[in-house]
Amino acid sequence: MVETLEFMIRQAAEHPRHTRSPLFKELLRSETFLLTLDEPLDEPQVTRVSRANETLPVWADKDPELGGVWVPVFPSRDSVAGYVSMRRLRAPRGQEFLWMAHQPGAVFPLLRGVPCFAGLRLYLDSAGVVSVPWSDVRSLSDGRVPSEAPELYDMPVAKLALPSGVKLAFGTVNAGPEQPRGKLLCLPQAGRFKADDVRKLVRLPLSDGPAWMACRHFLQVLRYLRVGGKNNGRYAEDLLSSLISFQMYGEAEALCEWIIAKGGESYGWLALAAIYGRTGRLSECVSLCERAERRYPDEPAFPLNRARALVKLDQADEAGIVLKEAIQRLPGSPLLQTALRELGR
Repeated sequence: MVETLEFMIRQAAEHPRHTRSPLFKELLRSETFLLTLDEPLDEPQVTRVSRANETLPVWADKDPELGGVWVPVFPSRDSVAGYVSMRRLRAPRGQEFLWMAHQPGAVFPLLRGVPCFAGLRLYLDSAGVVSVPWSDVRSLSDGRVPSEAPELYDMPVAKLALPSGVKLAFGTVNAGPEQPRGKLLCLPQAGRFKADDVRKLVRLPLSDGPAWMACRHFLQVLRYLRVGGKNNGRYAEDLLSSLISFQMYGEAEALCEWIIAKGGESYGWLALAAIYGRTGRLSECVSLCERAERRYPDEPAFPLNRARALVKLDQADEAGIVLKEAIQRLPGSPLLQTALRELGR
C-alpha cells in the first residue's frame, strides 16, 4: 500500500542508521513513480509504463561534489507533483513534466542503465528523502533485499599521509559482526558526511589497530590533501581507483568523462570499459572497446575487455575471433594468450 511505503520512507529518513530491510521489502512489492519530461499527452490520465530496452527520459539530479547522477523515485503521484513544486521546476516550451508509473520491482533494473547512475533517492517530501546507492539498487534489481551489513572495503590507495597537527575526531561505528563498535575516524576540516554514509566504510590500517572511515568522507580527505599540496600528482588516479573500489560506479563514470575531456582519453576509456563490464552494461563495453582498439591498437586491455563482455553476452565464438586478431597484432601479450586458452579456442 502507498501509505505503508510512505511511512517506511519517513522512518528511514528520520532514523538513517536503523534497519532498512522492511523498507526494501515494501519497495519490491509496491508501485513506484518516476519524473520524466516529454511532449504533452492527449489524455491527461494516461499511466506511462516503461518497457524493456526503451529509452528512459527520466529526471535525474547531478551530485555537485562527485558528479554522479541520482534519480528520484516516488511512492505516489502526489509526491511527484510535490517534488516539481518544491524545486520550482519549469518545463521547456512544448514539453511538460509527467509521472511514469512502474509495476513493483520494475524500476530498479531500468535505472541501472542510466549514464553515470550513482543511485536513487526515495522522495516523499523535503524532509523525507532516503538515498539508495548503486550497490543496493543492484540487489533490488535482482529481486533481492539488500544486506543490512555495512559494506566494508580495504584502503584503495598505497598510503594516506595526513598533515602533522591536523585535528582528528573519533567515534564508534558498526563495522560488521566482528567489530560492532569499531573505531570511526574523521577529519572535520575535510568536510562533512551524512549519518547513512557510514553504511559504506573503508578500513584504515593504523599502528594501534584498524579504524574505519565513511567512504564518502575518505574521498573528501583525498580532495583535502590535494588542496593542501599533499597529493597533487596522483589525485585523479587515486580518486578514480577509490570510486571503483567502493562500487561508486556512477561517480567513477563521471570522473572518466572529465579525464577524457582533459586529454586522458586512453586512460579514461580503459576505466570506462572496466566500469561498463562491472555494471552489466556489456553492449556499451563492446562498442567502446571496438572503437578504442582502432585508436589504440597496441593496448591489449581493450580486446581483452571486449572479449570478456562478448562471453557474458553468450557470443563466445565472436570473443575468440577478437582475441585471435589481437594476438596477431600483439603476439607477445601473455594476457591475450591466457584469455584465448581459457576460452578453449
